[in-house]
Parts: sequence; structure tokens; C-alpha cells
Amino acid sequence: MHTEYSSSDCADVIVVGAGIVGLTNALQFAKRGLKVTLIDRISIRKDSFKVGESFLVFTSAFLRTVGELDRFISEESFIKLGVWFTVGAERKSDFSGTTEWAVNADPHPPHYLFDLAPDQKWFRCMFLDMQIARPDAEAAMREAVRAHENIRFLDDVRAREIELSEDDGPHRVHLDSPDHPEPLRASWIMDCSGRNRVLARRLDHRAEHRELDDGFQTTAAWGQFSHVDDAKFGEQWTALLRSGQRTPRDLYTVHLWGVGYWIWVIRLSQNRISVGVTFDQRMAPPERTPREQFWSLIHRHPLLDGLIGEETLLEFQSFRNVQHWTDRFVSGRRYAMAGDAGSIIDAYYSQGIALALVSSWHIANIVERHVKTRRIDQAYIDRVNEATRQDWHMLRNMVREKYTPAIEDPRFFLLSHILDMAIFWCMGSTRAKLTRWLVQTEGYADRQTPELAQLRAGVEQRLFYSRSPYWLGLAPARIESIQRHLQSKIAERARWRLAHGITLPPITSVLSVTAPLPQIWKLPFARKGRPVDLSGRDLVQPASQRPPGTASWFDALPISVNTKLDWVIRLRPLGLLGSFLFGYLYDAADTGWRKLTMRLRPVRRGAGVLAHGAAAKSGSGPDA
Repeated sequence: MHTEYSSSDCADVIVVGAGIVGLTNALQFAKRGLKVTLIDRISIRKDSFKVGESFLVFTSAFLRTVGELDRFISEESFIKLGVWFTVGAERKSDFSGTTEWAVNADPHPPHYLFDLAPDQKWFRCMFLDMQIARPDAEAAMREAVRAHENIRFLDDVRAREIELSEDDGPHRVHLDSPDHPEPLRASWIMDCSGRNRVLARRLDHRAEHRELDDGFQTTAAWGQFSHVDDAKFGEQWTALLRSGQRTPRDLYTVHLWGVGYWIWVIRLSQNRISVGVTFDQRMAPPERTPREQFWSLIHRHPLLDGLIGEETLLEFQSFRNVQHWTDRFVSGRRYAMAGDAGSIIDAYYSQGIALALVSSWHIANIVERHVKTRRIDQAYIDRVNEATRQDWHMLRNMVREKYTPAIEDPRFFLLSHILDMAIFWCMGSTRAKLTRWLVQTEGYADRQTPELAQLRAGVEQRLFYSRSPYWLGLAPARIESIQRHLQSKIAERARWRLAHGITLPPITSVLSVTAPLPQIWKLPFARKGRPVDLSGRDLVQPASQRPPGTASWFDALPISVNTKLDWVIRLRPLGLLGSFLFGYLYDAADTGWRKLTMRLRPVRRGAGVLAHGAAAKSGSGPDA
């Protein structure tokens, strides 16, 4: 039975904003036993075809459990096979001669891994990627919110003023509705207002102008389109893998890179598709409006011709300045912000919602602890603010160099993505523990066993990219600094090669859950003009299911498939870090040797002229 609180009641939390992040937070707080008021004006707002359709498995874990979208995601979303990154497809009608990095995440049923999983919901949360239509998902979540007895949902109001308490008393939120003349009161305020950034604006937490001062700012423009089915994607979209299998690229989240920009292609249910562009403002297309700039970049790719057009456009949107930044995510003054209300950098890697839900989980722990014990855990607050800030720095490091001309160098494209993937997967064991907690509790605090409480306490320490157990206790700022240095060095060497006319052969690398390591040792043997395939070798698949001629000594190991998978998951972060280190050192040595020989070459030519002249004068030359 839904509980109606009077306006004089004091809630534990007021959540401002009922998008996907706000809805998840409202459910999360309510499941912790807290009294929640969720406010937004959605009654007169159309269901926008929002960006953020490609869900990482990390995002999926939260939304399948806390967000109660397990059935929706399984039945009404678009199954994707993974992510696919390509550079070099400009002005081409196919993918020949391009450099490609892909991660295949396709253990969907009837895959043998899914059939062997002892806990199939945990497996769905950990491994199954999907692409969703945001308005459909949010509509399903609103039903769950309205049904929850701990949530009061005011869907026709907005916050006119937020009055923060100067002591331990409740905060007040004044609404812009004559039907609610009395302010709402709550112990905590959670800002999920998106780019409105209600608290960041009011409290001067907008730090982008103070900290993002290197000139790197991006613009994004995108549309959703209808009438895009399988027939729209021709044979040129099909990739031939090393195993002999054929896979359609369009069933992945596709990223097409060019210098200063990238394009996403995301297929959705009901024959819809999301296509967007993001570009560095310093290299913006010359057209005047975001819509014209969008089509200008799309038309650079004949692969997209015939897929979309103005006649099938459902909605067009753009952000003039994509990146913004906050210097605070949660405060001891009992307020917090998540998602675009705090920080956002880039749609690349679909990290916006993922990091929003991670920070929300930490914030829910802090709020729950305070409401139930009246104690502010300042140490936890400081850890969340420091580590989350560095996580966003690390995400910015991942994309900043990719917008430069270095992106056209195949070796940079490979090494940059390997480093990114290593950082993501170094949190894999922590994510697996959190997923176990989410699946077994569905977010409800009263379902937590002593064992799960201990597991949760460990996750609270490690659930940040900048605090992975693989970093051996180094401070988050130090980890971010190392990552930034490594990305800048491989980009610097790539730009030097390009500036001196050194063209490396195209590279292909397709990895998967069971084939997680690129065959990086092949790099020194690459030859100019001959594409090199560094795709990983499957270490788990049963020999009986392998294509002819692809069996290896791994198949003879006397251990089960589940044991093999467990070891692959445990060791892949170290394997990726090792692969990157090998590639980084080889890249440094190879580029250093090229620089040396280039410096010595004029000297050798000069020395040869002098020697020939001396020989002629002495009469000892070949004609003497």
C-alpha cells in the first residue's frame, strides 16, 4: 500500500529529479528502510529519446536489482554482442584497411557459459550487455517507484528553492506549485536533477572553469531514428574473426573514430537506432549549427548512408558543452549529487550512468548509516569525494588523447584501449562482490546477512577505479597521474610517427570474456602494409565447440569450464596490465630507434659524400 505523507512530515531523503538516476536512488533509499520524497515535473513532459541507451554490465547489475528492471531488460531491450571500436573508416564504404578493437560480451542463452552458471541472475548482471530505450525503461521504473510504500512521488512539481539547515535540523525544499505551499522537509537532499545541477549551481560546486582549463571541451549532437532493421546493414557490416566465425558489427555498440571526433551507432528495440557525434570544439566541423555539424560528420562515413535520414528522425538533441565538473559528491552537511548533476565527461565507454550508480551506492550507505545511527561517517565521505573525483579524471584521461591526431596511429589505438580495459577490469573482482550483494539483497537492507555485511564493508573501500586492489595501496591521485602520463606518452610517440610519415599496418584485436588477452607479442613482427590480427585466444571454450584447427593445449587441462572461467577472470587484469607494459616498452624502443636512425641518416649521407671526394682526390676511387 502506498503511503501518503503530509507536507508537514519530514522525510529522510528528498530526491530531486526523476530520470533514471533519480528513480534508482529513490528505490535504493526506500529499500534501505528510509522514507523518501521524489520530486520532478514529468506530467507535462514528453518521453524524450534520451542518450544513454548502451548499458554496461555494471549498469545492468544496479538496474536489474535495485531498479527492478530484470524482466524489462531481458525481454524488451536490444541484445548487444559487445562493443566495437574502429578508426580509418572515413570516406569508405566498408571496413577494409581499418584498425579495430572489439570486446565480445556474448554469453547470452543458449551460450554454454549461461547454461553452466549456478546463479543465472548473478550471471545476467555480470556478463549480459543490453541496449535500451530510455523512456520505456523509465516508465517501468516509475511504476516500481509509485508502488513502493516508502516513496512519496510528486510528479508535477519542481524545486523553487532549497534551504539547507545550518545545524542538525531538517533541510527545506520550497516547491513552485500552489498545491504545495508548505516546504518539504528532509534530513538529506539528493540532487539527481541532471544538467540543471540544482545544488552545484546554488553552492558553487561547479569546478569545470577552475579545473578543466586545458582547452579540451566537447560538443555532442545525436538523434534517434526509426525504421532501421537488419536489412539496412549489408554484408560490409559483417566481420570475419580469426576463428572463422562471422559476426555482424551492427549488433555491437559501434564507435567510429576520426581526428577530433567520434560517432556512436546503437541499435535499439522496435527497429529504432541512436546515432550521435561528439567532437572536440577546437576541431569542430565548419557548419554553423549542431544539427548541421551532426550531418556533416555523418556524411563522412558512407557506411552510414541509407541507415538514417531526416525523414525517419524521431528526435534531435545536442549539448553545446558536454563536460562539466563538481568538486563535491557528498557533504557532511547532508546533501549529495549524482549523475549529470555532478560530473560528466564523455559518452565514450557509456560511463555516465555507470559512475552515477556507483557513487549513488556509496552515498546510500552514508545516508543510511546517518539516518539509523545519527552518525556522519566523515572518513567515508572524504574517501568517496577523493576517489570519485579521481575516477572522473581517469575517464577524461581515457578520451582526451583519442581526440588528437594520434587516433590515426594503429599502435596508439591498440595500446590506449588496452590500458583503458585494464583499468576497467582491475575492478572486476570488486564488481563481482557487489553484484553478489545486489542480487542476494535486491538492495533491501533487511535481507543482508552477516556474511553479506562483511562483503559490503570490503566493497565500500574498493569500489572505485582509482582504488583497485591491483594498485597496491597507491593513492587515487597517484594512480590517475600515472595513467595520464602513460596515455600522453603513447599519444606523443604516435603523433611523432604520423608527423614523420611513418605508417604502421592496421591492427585488429577482438577480445571476449573467455579470450581476454590480445596477442601483443606479435607487434614486433608486424610488417608494413600487412594487417596484423592480435585477437585473443579462447581459454575456456570446450574443445568440442571449437572450430576445426583451433584447439590448443588449454583444452587438455583437467579442470572444469567453470574453473577455467574463474581463473581467466581472476588473471585477466594482470594479463592486460602485462600486455600494455610489453606494448608500451616495445613502442618506446621502436620509436626511439626510428628517431635515432632518422637523426643518423643525414650524417651517413654526408660521410659518404666526403669519403667519395677524398677517394677521388687520392686516385683510389673505383674508376682509378
